[in-house]
Amino acid sequence: MKRTAVLLTLASAIFLSACGGESSLPEATGKASIRAINGVKTASDVGFLIEERTLGTAGYRQITTLSRFDDLSYNFNFDVFYAGEPELIRVASVFQDIVKDTDYVFVLTGTLADPSVLIWETPAREFTGAETVFEARFSHTADSLTSLGSVDYYFAEPGVLPAAGNAVGTLAFGEVLTSVDFEAGEYVLTITEAGMPGEVLFESGTILFAPATQYIVSSFDGDANTFAPIVARAITSGVDSIGGSITMSDVNYPPTVEFVNGSLAINTVDIYEDALLTSQIVAGHAYKDMSAAFELALGDNPVLYTPTTLLSPVLIDDVVSFFGGLRGRVVAFGPADDFKIRPYVPDRRSVETQAKLQLYNANINFELINIYVVDTGTTIEGKAATRPAVPGGVVLSVIGLPAGSFDIYITEFGSTDTLAGPIPIDVELGDVLGGMIFDTADPAILELNFLPNNP
Repeated sequence: MKRTAVLLTLASAIFLSACGGESSLPEATGKASIRAINGVKTASDVGFLIEERTLGTAGYRQITTLSRFDDLSYNFNFDVFYAGEPELIRVASVFQDIVKDTDYVFVLTGTLADPSVLIWETPAREFTGAETVFEARFSHTADSLTSLGSVDYYFAEPGVLPAAGNAVGTLAFGEVLTSVDFEAGEYVLTITEAGMPGEVLFESGTILFAPATQYIVSSFDGDANTFAPIVARAITSGVDSIGGSITMSDVNYPPTVEFVNGSLAINTVDIYEDALLTSQIVAGHAYKDMSAAFELALGDNPVLYTPTTLLSPVLIDDVVSFFGGLRGRVVAFGPADDFKIRPYVPDRRSVETQAKLQLYNANINFELINIYVVDTGTTIEGKAATRPAVPGGVVLSVIGLPAGSFDIYITEFGSTDTLAGPIPIDVELGDVLGGMIFDTADPAILELNFLPNNP
């Protein structure tokens, strides 16, 4: 319907032009920069469109790449894909007059059922490359902080504590401050309750900001992939930007790790966090077991595996590192002559548009396997694999499913002979399932176990 309305309007304008002898169509005098941020925590990727032309997609807390368009008037639209639906669903639209030499950021917030679109405008700026400063705009899009009303943002060199009168600004949800120039270098972002510099809501680590760059520094809600309630991002936003960003984790929320024994050959092990094997963190770690979550320091953390109750030989000697606040997982993997660890971050974030199934392939008996997810009661004959040619030691991308009942099958790549399955699952939109594929004592059979996500 909307596309038809646009075509009829253009046709009417052309007809009037032919009758009147002069054009009534607006003429462009320049261009503006346009992009969008997905600020909906419960949304998967969101498509951003000008009229019916896609400008890009963005995951939660991400920005689309820059587009430049004439200074005319347009409908800007946001579309999402719901698993099981044949077409994209339009969740929000906004009409906007575009002014030349202006940078526009459209921010989708709220929920998909009740969305809002914020529009941030600032004069476009082109750096020569010789500048020693960067430009920053500070914005507030952390919905969980709205109950506080406004919050204060502090932005200073490391070691400079928040103090009354030193805030770069006070922001309510959805607001963005006027751009400010800072000398390039290292900075810390701190968010506090308004007028209360000692009531810290968020404190970033030290972040290096590059010269001759424009940033939008914004707060967002955390999600199930992190323990921190707030995550900030410094998003590059200038006319030369491709939409990159720097995650600014809260230093008051260290990362955590769960250990999974995914190697049939390694047997039962103990795990230590020091080279002298004096500090044991996991004991009696049997095949297919998952440990409790342990806090990690930022940076490299040693992990050493030995046969349980023994101090030698050291089977794995490596380090583990995750960004602040993340809920990581480490899998012991491999055959007897090549034990190793494989870290990853399970996707625990629930979304409105699909159920999530994410599998980790820890098997070594088959070089490549196929994963099939089919409706309950149907076979895989003649069907394409949902995830084909999966090597060992990797986490699969999330499989999005509609609400319903399904069977999972695992086969060797190039064969339809079943190695595991059918494994039945029942899911609703918003569900998050994580599983791991293990070898068994029978080298012709695999096993799929679902692991607790501990939301």
